[in-house]
Amino acid sequence: MAYRVHQVNKKTGVTYIYEATSVWDKEKKQPRNKQVCIGKLDPKTGEFIPSKRLNPEQAAVRDPAVSATAKIIGPTLLLDSITAELELDKVLKSCFPKVYQQILCMAYYLAMHGGSLSHCEAWSKSHAHPFNKTLTSQRISEILQSLNIDGQQTFFSKWGESVLENDYLCYDITSVSSYGELNEYIKYGYNRDGDKLRQINLALLFGQKSQLPVYYHRLPGNISDVSTLHHFLKTFSINAPGLNPSPFRRKALSIDKAGTVI
Repeated sequence: MAYRVHQVNKKTGVTYIYEATSVWDKEKKQPRNKQVCIGKLDPKTGEFIPSKRLNPEQAAVRDPAVSATAKIIGPTLLLDSITAELELDKVLKSCFPKVYQQILCMAYYLAMHGGSLSHCEAWSKSHAHPFNKTLTSQRISEILQSLNIDGQQTFFSKWGESVLENDYLCYDITSVSSYGELNEYIKYGYNRDGDKLRQINLALLFGQKSQLPVYYHRLPGNISDVSTLHHFLKTFSINAPGLNPSPFRRKALSIDKAGTVI
């Protein structure tokens, strides 16, 4: 699906408009953009001036004043319904009032498409989403850097209270193998997949009835399951004070045979 890109000529100050189309590069196995200049903006009025190489019909179709755009909305309607039912948007807004819509936009992208967030910008131009604007890669980086530990724990606390109102907690742990060498959490340990690689452990608490995730924590890959459980619960109690003590007292930990009930 085609979308438009505005580029300013630094020498002349003229803003040129390009029509960009996302295409799949079979050789490099990644998306590429093809851009064609379709005109420019009048410096005084800001009106669209079509390129002279376009015929009258092509120019009329590309004029922002008369042209129409189409966006994919089906999956968004479903996610909007789920978000409203869970009141996830309200929790996010209370924790991140300035960027909650952008965060939901990224969440919608991951739920619908998955993959690297570097492709979210192109996706946001062709799909309806809570932010309702193009979410650039630069803005995504800025938002992710702004989500500090305090903000994350505040969200976990409020979200946990919402989920645990009529639910109990279950605990699980998984390991993700990695070739990485710069992550201090990646260590050699018991590998559940049988890979001869270092790994990172991810511990998760989720609602027993709702199956909704409540809290997660990353842990070194060389810690055993039992030690991980103790460490995780200790960290959980410290970092998520909103879930401790009253909601957390009503807990039911579902653990496999390698774990120990506390």
